[in-house]
Amino acid sequence: MTRTPEQTFWSDQALATARDAASDPSLVPVAVTAANGEQCTWCDCPLALHRQPGYSCGGCPATATSVVSTFAGPVLRYDFPACDRHTADIVASIAQVVGGVQ
Repeated sequence: MTRTPEQTFWSDQALATARDAASDPSLVPVAVTAANGEQCTWCDCPLALHRQPGYSCGGCPATATSVVSTFAGPVLRYDFPACDRHTADIVASIAQVVGGVQ
């Protein structure tokens, strides 16, 4: 699936907003973007998940439909591929790890 310019813009904005929010050490922002194998316009990392089409969910062998990105500071991002069934589980796991939520 090819992104439209508008979809790329919204994905970029979600990631940029989360990145900017990470400058507050009391926050651990999370962004969920489409996993369509295309690069966001502001990232040049050759290993970024969004540049690798057809990758699998981190929780099962299903094809990832989204990427859950969390930021630990404005320059450190972790990406987790997720299928529709596991997206919420990955977000919940991030919250549990950083916040001690049971």
